[in-house]
Amino acid sequence: MKTTIGIVALAAFAAGATSAEAQPPCDRACLTDYIDSYFAALFANDPKKLGQAARARITENGADKQLADTFWDAAAATVYRFDIVNTNRGDTGTQTVIRNADGSKTMHMLRLKVQGGAITEIETIKANQGDADRLWDPDRLTAVSPDLQLSIREPERDSYYDLIGTAEGYWRAFQTNGTPAYRPARLLPDARRFENGLQTTGLVRDGEYQSATRGFDEGRFVNRNIWDRRYPVVDEERGIVLSIVRFGIKGGAASQSTVTANDRLVAEFFAVKRGYIQEIQAVLFNLPDATPTGWPADYGPGKAATE
Repeated sequence: MKTTIGIVALAAFAAGATSAEAQPPCDRACLTDYIDSYFAALFANDPKKLGQAARARITENGADKQLADTFWDAAAATVYRFDIVNTNRGDTGTQTVIRNADGSKTMHMLRLKVQGGAITEIETIKANQGDADRLWDPDRLTAVSPDLQLSIREPERDSYYDLIGTAEGYWRAFQTNGTPAYRPARLLPDARRFENGLQTTGLVRDGEYQSATRGFDEGRFVNRNIWDRRYPVVDEERGIVLSIVRFGIKGGAASQSTVTANDRLVAEFFAVKRGYIQEIQAVLFNLPDATPTGWPADYGPGKAATE
């Protein structure tokens, strides 16, 4: 049924029979149907099962591709998944752990844009073991935490721009840690961060609690740079914002951190409660400086910035 809906919508879009303004609003369930259709096509390894606009833009790890070239035969099922949507803009963001036929797992981020009843943008970040060095533990991601599934009452929601501002504050802390310009991120004391499934904060290590703020406060990431910042999906009802960025080294500097010594393409989902970050889920893929992300940046300095 979902696939049929997608194909019918595509036909109407391609024929010009309807416009975005004439389409009925695509609510959360409607947008989730498009996400479901994507994974149905992926697991069938059949791009024809997914309706998309004739000129849909598709990238995988920053490279322009045809949809078929982003699928892989071994993909079998999702064992972990959460979705966010923005019904006003037709945007969706999804993080999954995909089980492959050989038992291996793939970390996967999917972003869709739906306009005029068809998918017009498909962006994926796909990482297998070793694609982001030691950052790997998808087996830890089994049940989706409640913080990623909230339905927040409208009077209690952070606004669209407040959510972006909280995420931007996190990147500002990353950008300025270890310098006189450092300003702490708005992180709850028990905030947890997972990178390709590996829990990096919010746990006890060597008898000491590793808070999400500690690494910033101690300047562990000094001289690291964030660029090509985007906030393509903001879900006010869930209180989650998806940010996609590039990690690198500031111009003329050397990395002080072995953990983040590589240049990376990163998708981070920030779960925010009343202006403070509660949980971060990230999919990361090593990507050289010279490789473009494929999408225009919204915020922040360029890759050669020294501030």
